[in-house]
Amino acid sequence: MKKKDALVGYYFNNNLMHSIKGDKSLRESVYNRERAFNVVDENIDELARVWLYLLLETGAYRLVIGLNNTEVRLSSVFDPLNTEVHLAEDLLNSEYIDFHFNKIALKEKSQLIKRIYKLLEQDDSFEILSPQWQQSLLERNQKMGQLTNINDLRFILENIPKLRHLEGYYLRTITINLFNSTVSMSFNCDGTQIMSHKNFREFIEQYI
Repeated sequence: MKKKDALVGYYFNNNLMHSIKGDKSLRESVYNRERAFNVVDENIDELARVWLYLLLETGAYRLVIGLNNTEVRLSSVFDPLNTEVHLAEDLLNSEYIDFHFNKIALKEKSQLIKRIYKLLEQDDSFEILSPQWQQSLLERNQKMGQLTNINDLRFILENIPKLRHLEGYYLRTITINLFNSTVSMSFNCDGTQIMSHKNFREFIEQYI
């Protein structure tokens, strides 16, 4: 049987752009469901700037932003196997930000991730992996460079308010991952769009 790659796997794919259809009943009833606004909608522009700050200037490398439920799940290079959960409204408080998020430059964050994977290569557990996985991870670590294009990342965050204010089909959840430069978006119709940071601009120009 021919090997099929994962949509997002251990490799990097700058050409990634994939659409996943959700629950048909949710698609068909989308215009019958009244929209409710919350603290995220009231502060969406300021929060978008905060989220950009977290990704560019702190240990955060992955954000899962629940625009409907105001939950922000975060992964940090300083505690890489853990997932933090924050309320969006708390992220509007500068003292809260300073207390919970340690600063680190994007370039150093890239280098730290590479060193973390280097430790895994030297651990006995690395031998558990198949030869193919070992080779793939070694090659990826050698090629690993900058986590993301800063202009691409800024463009993604700047367009979150626009996607949230779409008429009818609006953004419900967005996941931004620096490590593999992907963004995943779920909309109120239950459909999901997954793409590379590089292809996000094309998506906006084509559909918005």
